[in-house]
Amino acid sequence: MADDLGAPLSRQGLIGRLRGMRVSALRAAVIVIMCALAGLFVWLGYNPDPLGGEPVVVLRIKDAPAATGDAVRPGDLGMRTGLQHEDPTADTAEQGRETATERTAAAMRDAADAQFESPASGLGPTPQKGLSEAGRFGPLPRIAADGRRPSQVYARPVPPPDGNPGKQVRIAILIGGMGLSASGTNEAITQLPPSVSLAFAPYPKDLQEFVTKARRHGHEVLLQIPMEPFDYPSNDPGPYTLLTDLPPKENIQRLDWLMSRFTGYFGVTNYMGAKFTSTADALRPALKQLSARGLVYIDDGASARSHARDIAGEVGLGNATADAVIDADQTPEAIDLALGKLEQLARERGFALGVGSGLPVTIERVAEWARTLADKDILLVPASAAIPAGQI
Repeated sequence: MADDLGAPLSRQGLIGRLRGMRVSALRAAVIVIMCALAGLFVWLGYNPDPLGGEPVVVLRIKDAPAATGDAVRPGDLGMRTGLQHEDPTADTAEQGRETATERTAAAMRDAADAQFESPASGLGPTPQKGLSEAGRFGPLPRIAADGRRPSQVYARPVPPPDGNPGKQVRIAILIGGMGLSASGTNEAITQLPPSVSLAFAPYPKDLQEFVTKARRHGHEVLLQIPMEPFDYPSNDPGPYTLLTDLPPKENIQRLDWLMSRFTGYFGVTNYMGAKFTSTADALRPALKQLSARGLVYIDDGASARSHARDIAGEVGLGNATADAVIDADQTPEAIDLALGKLEQLARERGFALGVGSGLPVTIERVAEWARTLADKDILLVPASAAIPAGQI
């Protein structure tokens, strides 16, 4: 009887003890969790920064001012802005992915370039006092109150004759398309002689940096103006192109946008534009505006139907027309042949102006060709030398 009564009690006591152990484990877990939470609250109290002490800067951003009634957006002028061009601050191979190390290396290269530049060959900083004014889209060139003109101040001085009759043979080279390729532009600036003139496209960002560097190396600078070709719009020079079917006021607004991209250019040159330059009514207001702003115009000579020379004479705009395109055929042999023909033309006339694009092969061949001119008694001069005396 005692065993029968004790056995259940023994089993119940064992189960009770197990239950007690389970309750103790639960209580222990609760205690651990509470301690962890308490520790977290204490830690947050001493470290309010959730980033664990990493530097944090708090800036107050003010509301942007409301746009004024004078603000003009590209869309208001019916301008296309969808074309994508290479960022001139990035290398062509890794556009937009330039690292801090690469930027530092580029800055060191620029500093090294500056050390080897001749102070006599470098051109001054821009903008010069009195030669620009605020426009709706940015700074615009202007004739200074004292009569100084951008065409005079920003052009590279032409070296005077040295008394040797053979040196009277002069050739000027104008290379366009600058700014669209960072590496190509840097090659042109550093590899070509200072007397070679450079024309910059209006679209890339940070053009002023390239223009400043080009002038520091002695290159005078022009602005390329996109103009309507005959096969437009299948062949589209880009946004803000001057078009024959637009009212003159709209073309002038586009021209103002184009001229405000950077400062320091002595004149402009056309990019495409066979149809626009052959349409006198469309071309005349644009050339008149260039004249009023103290610039000159150099036509690339690609269109035999261009009215630029005649209209420029009407509106008092200094102008010149290129004699040859040196890289119409983009092979080294063809470029060398074109440069040889340019030499022959210069000997016949005393002066010749050739134009080309900023292709690597063009830059290479022009740089090599320029080294041979001294032995040929030919003087390399800037493109501004093509403007007749008294017009610049």
